Amino acid sequence: MAAQTLNDGLRQAESVFHQGDFTKAMSLYLAVLPHVDGEFGLDHDTPWQTRLMLGLSLYGLGRFAEAEMYHRRTLEGRERILGTDHPDTIRTRARLADAIAEQGRWEEAEAIAQEAIRLGEAKGLQSHDGVLMARMTVAWIRLHQERRVEAAQLATSVYTDLERSLGTEHRLTFSAGNLLAGCLQNIGDLAGAEARATQVYHGRIALLGPEHPHAVAIAHDLAGILVAAGKVSEAASLATKTLPIAQRVLGDAHRWTAGLREVVAQTSSGQEEQ
Repeated sequence: MAAQTLNDGLRQAESVFHQGDFTKAMSLYLAVLPHVDGEFGLDHDTPWQTRLMLGLSLYGLGRFAEAEMYHRRTLEGRERILGTDHPDTIRTRARLADAIAEQGRWEEAEAIAQEAIRLGEAKGLQSHDGVLMARMTVAWIRLHQERRVEAAQLATSVYTDLERSLGTEHRLTFSAGNLLAGCLQNIGDLAGAEARATQVYHGRIALLGPEHPHAVAIAHDLAGILVAAGKVSEAASLATKTLPIAQRVLGDAHRWTAGLREVVAQTSSGQEEQ
């Protein structure tokens, strides 16, 4: 594959990934990966960045074990050529922790996330996105361990730091806001959860468009919060509007599609009873 064609392929894959078409991004990264290895060699970072992006595409599709495999390989490669405390290595370690946490291996995921935090902070990278992502992962783990108050405190702290370092409209800040909304819901602060999730919902729609999977994700979470708050008609409207999008971009089997379908059924039933 010619160098220009290869670079065009990498740019196309990255563009498709950021548009939220994770299936196409996965296919494109798989297609170019052998050529990237041959063109650059494994002592260059481009093959490892390509593997990371392939892993993130798989992560976006909910294929967490496969994402873990590519993130592990990227971490091993980057530790070898960049060092354990390089910002890109720290970022990779945080991504690996996410993929492992999604599989319910909480202690292993936290150990990796805490190592990313330790390495970053020791190098003065407290505001680096890899460190902030790792802190977010720890808060997410606490939430799933039902350590609710601690999760809310950690999520509030990392959201505040992200807002200060990256701004309110950054994708990572929106992710932290989504996590914080879930934490607030779990400690019974439904008003705070709704306000935060609503902010993230409108922010993601403006930044990514309504058909991006991350926009579908926050619509799913916000609908659940509205149900918990007794706002049945608002939840029904949001879920009904988003469900066809989820079916189109994620498929019927995806957890967010299934969750939205459940909200539609639940709220339809509740409205009939009223």
